[in-house]
Amino acid sequence: MKQLGVMVAAILFLIASISFAGPTKVGNGDDGGDLENAVPVQRGILPETRKAAVEQLRAMKISSIEGLSLLIPEVQRTEILLVGRDVDLSKTDATPEMRAEALEVARSIGAVGEKDQPVYARTFAEPHAATRFFPAALRLDRAQLIALHIHEALHRALPASIREDEKAVSRITLALIGTDTSYDRVKTTVGREIARAEKVAADERTEAAQAAAEAASRASLEAANPEPRNLARMNNVEYEYRSYFRPDEEMRANIPVSSLHSLKSFMYPFGENQVLGLGLEFTFVGLSERSYLGPVGLSSRLRIAKWDRFDVDLFAALHMNTVSAGEIKNVPVGRDTGTFGIAIRREDENVRIENQIYVTPGSEANQTVAGITYNHKYGASLAARVSALGKWAIAADRAIEFGGTGEVLLGSMYEVTGGPTATYMDRLRVVSAGPEIGYRVGDMRVAVNGRFVIDSTKDASLEQLGDLLGQGVGQGSVGGSVSWRF
Repeated sequence: MKQLGVMVAAILFLIASISFAGPTKVGNGDDGGDLENAVPVQRGILPETRKAAVEQLRAMKISSIEGLSLLIPEVQRTEILLVGRDVDLSKTDATPEMRAEALEVARSIGAVGEKDQPVYARTFAEPHAATRFFPAALRLDRAQLIALHIHEALHRALPASIREDEKAVSRITLALIGTDTSYDRVKTTVGREIARAEKVAADERTEAAQAAAEAASRASLEAANPEPRNLARMNNVEYEYRSYFRPDEEMRANIPVSSLHSLKSFMYPFGENQVLGLGLEFTFVGLSERSYLGPVGLSSRLRIAKWDRFDVDLFAALHMNTVSAGEIKNVPVGRDTGTFGIAIRREDENVRIENQIYVTPGSEANQTVAGITYNHKYGASLAARVSALGKWAIAADRAIEFGGTGEVLLGSMYEVTGGPTATYMDRLRVVSAGPEIGYRVGDMRVAVNGRFVIDSTKDASLEQLGDLLGQGVGQGSVGGSVSWRF
């Protein structure tokens, strides 16, 4: 009785080691390296224990158990192959170098598992596959070899849903070889394992179906509500008109600019990423008698970063006075100016918002009145501007837009010399704001806007900034625009 207990304990240890060592290579997962030098075995302990395993299974009449009908044929008909040379890792008299060499050989022929545990046999988890034994199996006793034959055959005989599950196969093996085994116990164990495998498969199918349904739902939702386009970087062509508000009659006489017509385009010609954009603007300045060609503008934007839906741009503009007529030549706001700054901008189907900080370097301009030449010296200026626009969709391709712009501008100085008296301001402050209302149909847009000085240094007006194309003149302006984006 004591010997029987020792034998069962040894078999249980073998099955446990099989479970953890991973003796089964499934399908294409086996690279076939251990098939080299495989020798068919016709006689000896391996065929003898295979026959004993068949007799043991027949005595239990397990063929009538659901899931085990193919077990006896798989044990009986499997081809036995002996693979590789004997590599005994259990020798206690081996040096570390000898053990390392033996372990390397064992790994090369697949004789050890993931944790360098001995592997006694391998098979493919498919019907009619051979059973490949390693020489280490020849050191097992008969009872252990019978258990090994049954275990490997279970990987080929069980239903496909369970045959690749090493732990489930090991539990069924223990039920078949245990000292207290019985037909009913084996039937119960096999039924439980198959049911567990089917439940896992059903849960996986349910999860896959739910994932597919969620993906389809998201796709449908995205199709119905597409991600807003980033419109901040679209090409644009625009016509704009400004009528300047000049309540002071004396200033109107000295600087007789009443309106400005502007035709401009801005494009991103360098690939789909739209990192660098270039713009061109032509203007016509309205005086009391007629209109003349006014400043020409060149501009550019370079995206240096993108955070979520916000673009961070560096921008620059050059406004060049064309000096097309004497009247324009003698208007000091016709000077050449350059501007550069940074902008953070977002625009999509629902909102447009942009913050700008920019600098305009100082320069000079001359004006001749009644034979006297006046020199206007403009210092550098710093400006901070914020503009925001909300969009209210009234149809699929139509929207009403409303918002406004506010700006704080600080000039370092403004000086006029050459006449009987001189004018000097050491700091110039102009705060302006105004509304904007637009109507968009597809890619066409019509808008009206206004801009008015709401606070400033005493007696200051926009022309003292000296940028007709940028800031304009007087105390503000009203105007409108028509644009097309593409």
